[in-house]
Amino acid sequence: MPRNAVKPASEERAATEKRARTRRRVIRAAVACIAEKGVAGATAAEIARRCDLSWGVIQYHFGDRTGLFLALLESSAGSLTRAVADLESTHPQLPDRVRALVEDTWALLSSDAYRVLLEVELQLGRDTAHETEVRKYARRARGTFLEAWRKALPECPATEVDEAAQLAVAALRGLVLEGAIEGPRASKKRQREILLRSVLDILKLEDA
Repeated sequence: MPRNAVKPASEERAATEKRARTRRRVIRAAVACIAEKGVAGATAAEIARRCDLSWGVIQYHFGDRTGLFLALLESSAGSLTRAVADLESTHPQLPDRVRALVEDTWALLSSDAYRVLLEVELQLGRDTAHETEVRKYARRARGTFLEAWRKALPECPATEVDEAAQLAVAALRGLVLEGAIEGPRASKKRQREILLRSVLDILKLEDA
């Protein structure tokens, strides 16, 4: 085929799919590396070794290590949307449904995958050059949680649901950070019960 010839659509699709597979492969390797070694330990060389690619190939797709971390945040937005969609409960009693939302939100936020995202947010948030991207991701994540709570609690006023969801997510994120310091046995069950009472109070509900 002449150098200037237009590639057939099938070849373009194949190339696009190959690029997407490579990006997913690198992002998975980066997530696993951060989960095990933290952001500081997720060096360019270690990430390249884990995905069995040269750093030059990774640079072609992401630019540099920071570009890779930004891509990780962006790709996680879709994953977060899908995960939060599963929080919508079918419990007929509102208090039970709220309890399920609090516990399921805790399970999501305390997962290894979310902890990795939190570490990346904190790392990039310290860099003024990337504040805008990090804030954009944070707003998108917060909006995803709010939407899930609204869908799960349609009987409650939207303003009260938003207030309860924002309190729950902020408090649970704080508990995740505490748990990371205290170790894997820090279940934070008592603190979650206190939070649940506060959320029910905002929604003007009583625990069943």
